[in-house]
Amino acid sequence: MSHRRGLLIRLAWVAGSLAMLLFAVGPALAGADTFPNRPVKIILTHGPGSSIDVSTRGLAPILSRYLGVPVVCENMDGAGGRRAMRYVFSEVKPDGYTIVASAFPSRLIGELLYEETQYSMKDFVHLGSWVGGDYRVITVAAKSPFKTFQDLLEASKKRKLIMAGGGGLGSTSQVQAAYLLHNVGINAVHVPYEGAAEEAAALLGGHADFALYPLSGALRFVEANQMRMLAIHAPKRMPQAPDVPTMDELGYKGVVVPYGIGAWAPPNTPADHAKVLADAIYKAASDPEYAAWAEKSGVLLEPLTAEEFHAMTMEDYKNIKAILPLLREVQ
Repeated sequence: MSHRRGLLIRLAWVAGSLAMLLFAVGPALAGADTFPNRPVKIILTHGPGSSIDVSTRGLAPILSRYLGVPVVCENMDGAGGRRAMRYVFSEVKPDGYTIVASAFPSRLIGELLYEETQYSMKDFVHLGSWVGGDYRVITVAAKSPFKTFQDLLEASKKRKLIMAGGGGLGSTSQVQAAYLLHNVGINAVHVPYEGAAEEAAALLGGHADFALYPLSGALRFVEANQMRMLAIHAPKRMPQAPDVPTMDELGYKGVVVPYGIGAWAPPNTPADHAKVLADAIYKAASDPEYAAWAEKSGVLLEPLTAEEFHAMTMEDYKNIKAILPLLREVQ
């Protein structure tokens, strides 16, 4: 009887120990199934100093707080952003732990212009965007003799000017270049650079007569008294640059160049993982702390949800296809 009682006591002790063990490791096992439970990497399609790099790195620590894990940014420039887009589209495991941040509509331009692009913006999982209203401006070095856009245009009648574009072929600056060459009639050659840093160096070093820049990037150089803005491809004057005339004001219609920055996940990313990322991105982009940082840094914000971002891509397909012939001529 005592032997049986001892056996029952030992069995009860083992059962109790197992219950305590399961209680202890249960949350950990459950956590292993939650997303995310390790760092999320954002591949940046352009190099350090680009508007994509600056705005995304500013967002990363706030996004990390909403996701509950570290957010790491990694630059992978090349081929005007198409190298990184191809990599995330085709080579990354679609689990939500590696996503890509870039500009639009330039990523769509790259897809439509080049057969070897090997990615489809329609098939990417749209996660949302943070930068918006960052219209393209025409800039010159502060020491440039050109004080107005008309000065620039008149000079181009005497010699072919050099205009520097950031992001390379297939970029948003290529749209701007196409409009200037074909709709405005400026006499210039478009020289594409891989990123904003190289483009700025060319302009400030005297290797280009003028540059095509996003407003947010140009504002920093203007504040440092290194650049001057002559005109902006926007539907109206921007509060950040109230003295800079629009191309429409200067008499050139239909040359507005939209610009924004957002993120995508690879095709077939689980819907629940994509939703977690999308919700966190929108919250981070709308966070007062990020808004304060953006204002201080000259970054223009216009957060879009995943659904709004996807709808914009579908609309951009129609708009970009309409000007593809112009873009091919600029190459």
